[in-house]
Amino acid sequence: MSIFTRISDLLSANINSLLDKAEDPEKMADEYLRQLNSELYEAKTSVASAMADATKLNNKEAQYLAETEQWNNKAEAALRAGDENLAKAALARKVQAQKLAQQYTQQSDAQDEQVAALQQALVQLETRIAETKAKRELIVAKKNRAQTQEAMQRMARGLSSTGALDKLDQLEERVDDRLARADAMAKLESGTLESKFKDLERDQEVNSELAELKRKLGQQ
Repeated sequence: MSIFTRISDLLSANINSLLDKAEDPEKMADEYLRQLNSELYEAKTSVASAMADATKLNNKEAQYLAETEQWNNKAEAALRAGDENLAKAALARKVQAQKLAQQYTQQSDAQDEQVAALQQALVQLETRIAETKAKRELIVAKKNRAQTQEAMQRMARGLSSTGALDKLDQLEERVDDRLARADAMAKLESGTLESKFKDLERDQEVNSELAELKRKLGQQ
């Protein structure tokens, strides 16, 4: 398969359609870029080689055109000198050089056309590579935006459900309940019969101490 056929096949592909149908558009774009860059390198190599061949053909064409002119001048010189046979020999060489010049002109023109075609293919490849890179960057940007959007949605769902703050509120409520029960138990214990007797005994001890103090002071 010639390089022109391969490039034509690559350029004929509808990149938008390929990416839209691909399961992973980013990977598809990377693969397509790999193929394009591979052909681009080969196309550049082919252009360089074709341009070198064109230069050789142009040089040969110029060489035989110059030889045609030289042999024509020699034929004229031979005739002026009266040597017709020598003039014929020079003209024969002129005809030979002229035919070779024409052949090289044809080859050179064909080579120039091929170089022009390859250069055009290069431009098309470079344009397609630039388009594909831009498309890939757009795909990556959309992918990143989608991931950010999904993360935000997950966060929103997490905030709407029972989260860490809700759990802390529940824990605080349970602690408040325990404190309330402890306070209630303390109040209950202070009002029991046993506690009242303890208070009575404490009052009796105080009264006894008071009576003893009054006796000593002669206040009875």
